[in-house]
Amino acid sequence: MRKLEKIIALTILTLAVIFGTLYIFINLTGRAIIIKQIEDLTDRKATIGYFDLSPTLELEIRKLDIEGLAKIDALYISPDLFAFFTGKAIISSLKLVRPEFTFTKTPPIVVNEQETSKDTILPAAEVPASDGEAKEFKTLPFGFKRIKIENGKLNYIDQSISPDSIKIALEEISFNVTNLYFFPSQAATSFELKGRIPWREGQVYGQLELKGWINYLEKDMQAALKIRDIDAIYLYPYYSMWVDLEKARIEKARLNFSADINGLNNNVNVECRLELTDLVRKPLEPGQNEEKESRITNKIIDIFKEVDQGKVELNFSLKTKMDSPHFGLNTFQTAFEEKINKGRFAKGFKAENTLVLPLKVMEGGVRGLTDLTRAMIDGIFAIGGEISQSTEGAFKK
Repeated sequence: MRKLEKIIALTILTLAVIFGTLYIFINLTGRAIIIKQIEDLTDRKATIGYFDLSPTLELEIRKLDIEGLAKIDALYISPDLFAFFTGKAIISSLKLVRPEFTFTKTPPIVVNEQETSKDTILPAAEVPASDGEAKEFKTLPFGFKRIKIENGKLNYIDQSISPDSIKIALEEISFNVTNLYFFPSQAATSFELKGRIPWREGQVYGQLELKGWINYLEKDMQAALKIRDIDAIYLYPYYSMWVDLEKARIEKARLNFSADINGLNNNVNVECRLELTDLVRKPLEPGQNEEKESRITNKIIDIFKEVDQGKVELNFSLKTKMDSPHFGLNTFQTAFEEKINKGRFAKGFKAENTLVLPLKVMEGGVRGLTDLTRAMIDGIFAIGGEISQSTEGAFKK
């Protein structure tokens, strides 16, 4: 019995020495290892101000800076050790404090075909020699039980839309996610996002809220998106090719956008509502003639107010697939035109009143305003897509 006790004690002591040595080694070299991994993944220079690994393998990183991509005041990672023994790499908790992310969309590279010679021979791609069958590298199933972001900031800079670029920021981000797994799982992923959008200096902040859940295995989901106080003037570069704000005498315009998203068996239906909440027109100068764009704007706004009891709003639906999302906005155009046609027959807009604004001109205005609002909604969805693509690109060698 005494010999067995000595063996057990010696085993425990040996394991303690091994663990202690490994713990000291990781604390001494962990910073360099993580920096190297981040730089390899993002192709960007990275620095860490503080690094600590606790005996329970909880990781704390402070002042993480990935050049041009992210700055994080503090990052805490707690692994699920039990899941590791079941063959899964699960992060029990990931917490980011005051992170700031920046994504930039640059103009596409223009290739001058005239400078490209027909006789140019491109080098053939080198194919590595193979000794036999291709080797498969299997990674452990990966996921997160909880992700939390406190007081975050996201900068989206679009350099492709205008020479001066346009910047859209989301500040004071509060973000929570549970059960985010990158392998088949019955658990539904829940998420909640809140933040504010600064527009022009001295203007009202926009507000963004997104809340819902998604089951990737069953391809079911339910979510609600609300964006309040969208500054349409700030986003003018996205639709400047369709509308001349100066001629339309639009000085200020604010919008609210909401979307109720429901998915079942991979079929997703998005019920959207767009509302004009605040419109300020520039007054005509003495003796100034009203431009055609201004008259069209007046007439269409009057039509909407007549139909919607003084409001200017539009409801429309989008249908797509969860595994291949695509938002075609033909239904938006149809809803817009149906409302205009309905309004033309409402009180005060009878056939004889269209003489004030010929039907052909009215139709041109409808198409113009349809393209305007489609462009803005396209922009709302495109920003999320561009950020997703930028994130994927940043983590490719």
